[in-house]
Amino acid sequence: MANYNEQITRAWDEWESITGDEANDPNDFIDWAVANGRLTVRPQDLHKIYRRDVTTALRQVLRVNDEGTTYRAKQCVSILENGAQRTLWFDIDSGGTPQLRRKAVKQRRDSIVNDVYRAKSDVEHMNHAYPKDEPIQFEMDFTEDYEERKALEMLEREAKEAG
Repeated sequence: MANYNEQITRAWDEWESITGDEANDPNDFIDWAVANGRLTVRPQDLHKIYRRDVTTALRQVLRVNDEGTTYRAKQCVSILENGAQRTLWFDIDSGGTPQLRRKAVKQRRDSIVNDVYRAKSDVEHMNHAYPKDEPIQFEMDFTEDYEERKALEMLEREAKEAG
């Protein structure tokens, strides 16, 4: 029997064939899938919904330090405890041990590296699959992007404070 993700993917494929569109909006798919009995709420889904809402709220807690850098005040770290993986959240200004802070940064970096690897692999495949198209470039140095966003954030904050 297919797992839940496989069931969703099969329903998505069915829906794609019905729409005939080259790209589709998940919101439209959800409407169709619920109306056609392809998606239903499972009891554990409510817990997942609440958990997603909580973690989304925690991720959005931003503060500005004395140097004007905006940072996420709430950080998370995944740990293995008694054979089960748990995700712990802490406020970096009032909690978390040095080990948790280091581990959170390492895990965050690993996640970013994985995203970059996946994106670069996707670009390589697209360039391979469509050799007649102009090759898509993927810049791996994000230093300039970081500096631009930091400057823009500071300008927006100053404009907001000025009224």
